Amino acid sequence: MTLGIDDAFIKEWEPRYDLTEHDEPNYQKLLCLVAQEMNSLGTISKETFKEIWKWKGAMRVFHRVRINEYDTRYAEAFRRAAFEPPERKLAALLAPGVKLPGVGAPTGSTIMHFIHPKSMPIIDVRTVEVLFEAGLVSTKQRDLGHYEEFRKAIEGIRHRCPSWCLRQIDRALFAYHKQVLDKKGQDQECRSH
Repeated sequence: MTLGIDDAFIKEWEPRYDLTEHDEPNYQKLLCLVAQEMNSLGTISKETFKEIWKWKGAMRVFHRVRINEYDTRYAEAFRRAAFEPPERKLAALLAPGVKLPGVGAPTGSTIMHFIHPKSMPIIDVRTVEVLFEAGLVSTKQRDLGHYEEFRKAIEGIRHRCPSWCLRQIDRALFAYHKQVLDKKGQDQECRSH
């Protein structure tokens, strides 16, 4: 049986996100902060960049970022990417020749999501694996080369389920993965030992 991601799925799983994750107040705070900074600075500050990395839970790889180049390299890249169409925003941060050191598709899409929360979904191991399980993407890979397929799959869900925003779809996919797919993987691991 194929997993169906529809209104009923989102309605069931979106509220379950809060059973395991407790980051919604911080998410909302960051949304407001990024909107204010984009309006006043045209980019995000170094401090907000770090806060987004913390929210994403990616501090273990933060050492790869060249933070001393933030003002000249990263802030300018975010400013440029903000004006690209959705299908080019992530490439503006990650394509050969412009790739920001330390930034991959998951963190880059998270930054772009906070800048454009209505059009840029966050590519994440959990969301990708649920979409793969549902047959909506062809691979579990989470890189620039597969982001557009992922973004179109999320757009397809939003088109079929227009009463839900990107954040609600993301919360539903994340919760389903954490509370069903993670457990299924653990059960299979236990049986194989």
